[in-house]
Amino acid sequence: MFRRKIKWHRVGYKTDLLLEVSPFKPKAFLISGKNLIICKTENGLLSALANKCPHHGKKLSDGWCEDNKIICAYHQFSFDLETGLGCGTGVDVFDLEYREDGVYVGIPQWSFL
Repeated sequence: MFRRKIKWHRVGYKTDLLLEVSPFKPKAFLISGKNLIICKTENGLLSALANKCPHHGKKLSDGWCEDNKIICAYHQFSFDLETGLGCGTGVDVFDLEYREDGVYVGIPQWSFL
């Protein structure tokens, strides 16, 4: 039997990330072997998603953000920044946690019980 566990990884300070991440362009990160992007939503919150379009596997970090969506530069497929949902498919969304010492992204891991 398997158990899902979240491992938290610090990506930076909240104030720095809010300044570094444009509302129009995602910022790419490699965290625990996962390629992720962090985007800023229309209401100014941060969102973490997989940096891979499910359509052709292109990097979403090459795209742009508009109307609370990440747009793939390759075929202009769009995915909601908060849910990851697109037309018929979606991208993985990762939990973000704000702590005193920074912003953490949760990467799911599976282990045996």
